[in-house]
Amino acid sequence: EDQMGNSSSVPQVRAKDVKRVCDGNFGWLQKRGLTNTQQQKRWCAVHDLHLYYYESPRSEEPKGVVNLRGAIVSVSKRAKMSLEIETGALISEKGTEKRTYVFCTMGAEESRGRMDGANPDEVKRKQLNHAKKELERWKKILQEETAKTFTPA
Repeated sequence: EDQMGNSSSVPQVRAKDVKRVCDGNFGWLQKRGLTNTQQQKRWCAVHDLHLYYYESPRSEEPKGVVNLRGAIVSVSKRAKMSLEIETGALISEKGTEKRTYVFCTMGAEESRGRMDGANPDEVKRKQLNHAKKELERWKKILQEETAKTFTPA
């Protein structure tokens, strides 16, 4: 295992390479821990039962990789506009990592809110609507990916 807690079998894929093969299943999310709740903006992409997260779409290697095989993806009850990924929840194999990751869609694309002279309430409403849409989009992407655990390709 390396310092990120990834087993050596996790491919160290460049962001631009995974972006090419991930069918548009990418974008910005905020990653936060359940213990370290500080949010970190991450560029994320889903491919081949893995969620890769990077500092930017130009990164040479991921900051981390979440194994989606047998994971449960749900809307968080603990964090607003967030998804929780419980890794290995549906797998009883020895050595399967059991961990909960939290990814938030709110504030992941701050640039959307910078409209000079715009009504702040209107901006907030637009940001909230965008965050809700992104939450649904990511939930669908991740749930469809985890479902591949049990459906042969």
